Amino acid sequence: MPEFVYYNHAYILKNPEVPVKENLTFKKIKNTLQTNGGGQQSLFASYITDFDVGKETSWWFTVKTDAYDLSLLPSKKRYEITKANKFCYAKSINPADELDAMFEVYKASFDGYDEKERPKDVNKESFESYIQSLLLSGNHEFYACYLKENDQMAGWTILEIRGKVIGLMQQKTIPYFEKYNTNASLIDFFLTKWNDRLSAGDVIISNGSRNIRHITNFNAYLEKYFGFRKAYSNLKIAYRFPIGIIVKLLMPFKWILGKCSNPFLYNVYCMLKMQEFSS
Repeated sequence: MPEFVYYNHAYILKNPEVPVKENLTFKKIKNTLQTNGGGQQSLFASYITDFDVGKETSWWFTVKTDAYDLSLLPSKKRYEITKANKFCYAKSINPADELDAMFEVYKASFDGYDEKERPKDVNKESFESYIQSLLLSGNHEFYACYLKENDQMAGWTILEIRGKVIGLMQQKTIPYFEKYNTNASLIDFFLTKWNDRLSAGDVIISNGSRNIRHITNFNAYLEKYFGFRKAYSNLKIAYRFPIGIIVKLLMPFKWILGKCSNPFLYNVYCMLKMQEFSS
């Protein structure tokens, strides 16, 4: 039985890029979690049965599976990356020494979100607790980008090491400083760091699955400038009773829910979108 974790009212695979070779019921997943000390109340469980199938599907992961070679980029794209390094520098960090600066970036990053996608409360204590939990796990790497003119932190990245999959877990930047290509500075740094293993085919770097809740151009940006691609997969969803019935009843009203600013109704819309993409 694959390992599931609880996240945002759902059970999801701890290693989401690893396919499950059987159709699972919600009850079976929940019972396994309860046996292992978990099992918080969830509305549904999601997993994939196939990864990187080689043909287009409605569900995908954005991944980097080959070597990172800046010289192969067209000059205009290469310039966008090298420009970042004129204004910024990136390095590995110990977040325990940078918590205040990281939180300021985290807080400012939501200025670029639509109102319905912004968190209600950006709490420093919760953020610090979250970072400490990642440090205790021992399988994360942290990077930060700084402005050369004054050494102010302008962005940071967290990678999660999951065997042969390196998850681009989170990347936050201050929107005002994105004119200096801070995102490019961070991505260029960690791709260069992992390039030997990418070249050898030992690892893939994944930015996760298709995003429903917070729609950005970040995945397209990774594909355009850094050689990421879509790894098409087959999504499965198992619902807690009677959630599956409710989803079917609400599906005709999906477009109305998608226009709602109410966070609860928007969450319902996101669940309907996932159902639409499942096979």
